[in-house]
Amino acid sequence: MDMQAAIKELQETAIVMSGIQARQAEVLKVHGEWLEQNERWMTRHREAMAEFDDKLNGLIGIVDGLIRGRDKE
Repeated sequence: MDMQAAIKELQETAIVMSGIQARQAEVLKVHGEWLEQNERWMTRHREAMAEFDDKLNGLIGIVDGLIRGRDKE
């Protein structure tokens, strides 16, 4: 292989590597955005579940009070 062929092959390899790196950067960006969106969803879900838990515990307390009140009669 002569010097010109070796240089051409290295240039082509550099172009391919550059394309691969650009694609990987895009994949990492999209994945990072997905992770951020997923974290926001999980935060909203945790907040909703905490609210649900509070309301359910309140309802359990009310029903328990009603049942204990009937038992005293």
